[in-house]
Amino acid sequence: MCFNDNDQKLWEEDPHEYVRKGYDIIEDLYSPRTAAMDFVSELIRKRGKNNLQKFIHFIVDIFRRYDEAPADLKPYRQKDGALLAIGTLRDKLKQTDPYKTELESMLVRHVFPEFNSRVGHLALHWSIMI
Repeated sequence: MCFNDNDQKLWEEDPHEYVRKGYDIIEDLYSPRTAAMDFVSELIRKRGKNNLQKFIHFIVDIFRRYDEAPADLKPYRQKDGALLAIGTLRDKLKQTDPYKTELESMLVRHVFPEFNSRVGHLALHWSIMI
């Protein structure tokens, strides 16, 4: 689900094409990222009781490592994937305690700062999500 080398290359060479590909229904049919999002969604839908908390702890650990890393070593790609996972599960999280009360603070802490990010794809990606 994370931003990868192919994404980076396309972002640098043609940001307009990067955006277009991200919202192309035909591209979604063949996208490993879309398949991963569907897998996560189904896993939580069918086995959420056993897996949602574990998955959220995994995401929180990515956020923690990102926050603790120096600016030049921040794992931007992993954060991109973690935020995509949260976006994928947002409907479930809005309905589930204790996550529904934490979504706003997560946005404030982990999404809003990326609007000023020097990493352009993060700013773009999450401005569209909100």
